[in-house]
Amino acid sequence: MRLTYTAFLLLAFVSSASHAQTGSLRGVVTDARGNGLPMANVLVVGTARGAAADLEGRFEITGLAEGVYALNVSFLGYESRRVENVRVAEGVLSQITILLTESSIRLDDVKVVGDRDRRSFEDTRTSVKYLEAGTVRVLPGVGEDILRSVQSLPGVLAPSDFTAQLVIRGSGPDQNLIVMDDIEIFNPYRLYGFISMFNPETVTDVSVETGGFPAKYGDRLSAVLDVTNRSGSSDLPMQASINLSITNVNAVLEGGLPDWLPGTYILSARRTYYDLIAAPLARRTGAVGADVAFPNFSDLQAKVTFGPFGPHRFIVNGLTSRDAVNLVSGTERDRPDSLDWMNQTDHRVLGLAWHYTPGPNVFLKTIASYYQNSGDTEFFGSFLDPTLDRSQFEDGSWQGRSDYRLLSVDATTEYNFEKRSMKQEATWRTGRHVLEGGVGYDRLQTTFRWRSDVDPVLRAINQSRGISVLNGVDDVRTYDRINVYLQDRVSLTPWLTMKPGLRYDWYDLLGKGYISPRLSAAVRGDAVTTLRASTGIYYQSPGYEKVVDTQRPNSGLNDLDERYTRGLEAERAVHVVLGIDRWLTDDIRVSADVYQKRFSNLITPTVVSGSRYETSRLAAGDPRDPSSWQTPVLVAFDSLTSIPSNQANGLARGFEVLLEKKSMSRDDRISGWVSYAYATADRSERGVTVPFEFDQRHTLNLTGSYKVNAWLDIGTTWRYGSNFPFTPAAGVRPRIVTATINGAVQPVVATDASGKVIFDVDRGGPNAVNSARKPAYHRLDVRATARTNFWGADWAFYLDVINLYNRANVLNYSYFVREDLSLGVRETNMFPILPTIGVSVRF
Repeated sequence: MRLTYTAFLLLAFVSSASHAQTGSLRGVVTDARGNGLPMANVLVVGTARGAAADLEGRFEITGLAEGVYALNVSFLGYESRRVENVRVAEGVLSQITILLTESSIRLDDVKVVGDRDRRSFEDTRTSVKYLEAGTVRVLPGVGEDILRSVQSLPGVLAPSDFTAQLVIRGSGPDQNLIVMDDIEIFNPYRLYGFISMFNPETVTDVSVETGGFPAKYGDRLSAVLDVTNRSGSSDLPMQASINLSITNVNAVLEGGLPDWLPGTYILSARRTYYDLIAAPLARRTGAVGADVAFPNFSDLQAKVTFGPFGPHRFIVNGLTSRDAVNLVSGTERDRPDSLDWMNQTDHRVLGLAWHYTPGPNVFLKTIASYYQNSGDTEFFGSFLDPTLDRSQFEDGSWQGRSDYRLLSVDATTEYNFEKRSMKQEATWRTGRHVLEGGVGYDRLQTTFRWRSDVDPVLRAINQSRGISVLNGVDDVRTYDRINVYLQDRVSLTPWLTMKPGLRYDWYDLLGKGYISPRLSAAVRGDAVTTLRASTGIYYQSPGYEKVVDTQRPNSGLNDLDERYTRGLEAERAVHVVLGIDRWLTDDIRVSADVYQKRFSNLITPTVVSGSRYETSRLAAGDPRDPSSWQTPVLVAFDSLTSIPSNQANGLARGFEVLLEKKSMSRDDRISGWVSYAYATADRSERGVTVPFEFDQRHTLNLTGSYKVNAWLDIGTTWRYGSNFPFTPAAGVRPRIVTATINGAVQPVVATDASGKVIFDVDRGGPNAVNSARKPAYHRLDVRATARTNFWGADWAFYLDVINLYNRANVLNYSYFVREDLSLGVRETNMFPILPTIGVSVRF
């Protein structure tokens, strides 16, 4: 807490410095019918001051010296306007109304200028990053995916090339709150984590709060990703766009509702065709075997906005999607392994929102929503013993050999998570205060069934490592969550703004409630510099809905039966963040953050005192000869169970620097950013502290775009990371299994078909966990986009190349035991050079 006090004392000291007397400007941006234009952009010409309008088009700009100014006002789909002769007097709050007229320019052709990156110093939130939808569609190497684009921001990492999941400031993917149009999304991933559910053609706004977020958000420990889908364009009754690449198609239909019903609609549909096109091509070229299946994914999404009807506006959101794969491998018998895997995952989202503005300073929002995520999996596999050198059994000659060993797993999974929610939020502006409050109720119904039949030898291998293999789970639960929050943004002086907040969460699953105080502050150093700080306490409840499909590292599969959860506490984190933001010029910004997150009561599988069989070698003899080993005996050894407990703590610290060049007009040729982050993250359990699974010390991102001419853009992204830790092999140890001898079950040293001792890879003890680090990760992605117009449509042709110089970045290592009992290692790499071509057409 000393760090917290130091940060806020620093802010108070800065705010007490003398400043010249200033005035303020307040206004509203409307269309021709008097409707407020939410998030309209207002910039004061010749200064770095500006603001983004709220949801009703209102804005306020403070800290202006006395004088006469001009304003540049812009909003997507409307003609930009310059307002001259705006007078600001010392100590006076000036009022202005600005009217914008609709433009014939399509939304996708307009770039937001300045937007909320040039936010008011009265915005006290720290560590807020924004991505424009246009940036997502042209960023190299991300496949036009929202979450993969976010991975290029400071403080955000990707677990690997193969997933769109987010690792933010020392936390796992399940510890991030994902919100879409005010609806909490448990599983935002598609194609088993490869891409996200968010459609870049319909998303208008993406904000990421990587720490210190306000009381409005809860039940997550680390960060918030808030995604807003745009309303349809009202320029025409109907307009369409389509984006085609070698892997997917994305079509959008939008327009205005009939004249007698004010409002808009937007409908989008996506479908991957890895299974239809990419798979046959890959098989024909020999890139994959004939029995390798490619997954498929499809979704349908709609948003209809009704109104305004006076002070009322109504919004309906809906989404349905499906992922599927059916894989049968090993049919050609060119290798000993075989696999039969069938999976289908479904998602459904429905939201109803009512926006009501009873007065100029009051805004009410009511949201009712339904969310469902369900899946079924059938899996059977017969695998080569992991201690063998796989390269010796992949040429088809294995069928004439007797020295291979197969281990089998047979498992089925069924889950269904449903959430019904009601939420009421209110905003009230009065004097120097902006009060926000809300109350929410969630009813969750979760079904999780899992059954496994594991080969006895594989079970013995896991038990020798202290891992108990769970045979199955059958858990059906219905429980509630209730939350209430209140926060107040108060302008204490023209240079100091604070936002205290308080949140209460009731978790029926735990039978407990928690109070979470939050506090943030902002100080204007000068017209282009703002200091911000935040701190708060954050809680997260357990639940299958949070960990299924999020691949939480080292968590195991906890049994969340009521007999266990009632004894748990919610996981807890304390954030402290201090940041500075400064505009060097009208289009160049630099920002820096220092942060600390301290985690406690982290839920992990319970460790109990157990035992395992061990043996020791006799003084002489061939180690491959079973007679050279003593009879195995039981020794004390800790073992992981499936029972959850609050056994772990953690600490994440770091600093981040971002230098960004904005594109402020169509004539700007260069834009992009450079970011560097230094971070440490560890976890402590039972007196042992080790690096966190995603502890990456150094991260560097270089992202740039160059407009060659009016029709050609070139974009590049280079990423560097010092990479994650891993647990190396420490040596070998003889495998011990049980056998029936003379009618009694006894431990014995395992042997292969030739009578030689089988050795397993020894990973060492708790102190060896994550004691080594993978080689540095880096890759260069390039994208070229050519634009033209013909046949009455706007066309964009693009070539996107991932990993241009074909860097072999390591995903993981697999160890095997050689004949001389030394360890061999095989590395699995991530994306090789991967080109993609595509076309986008809008008509």
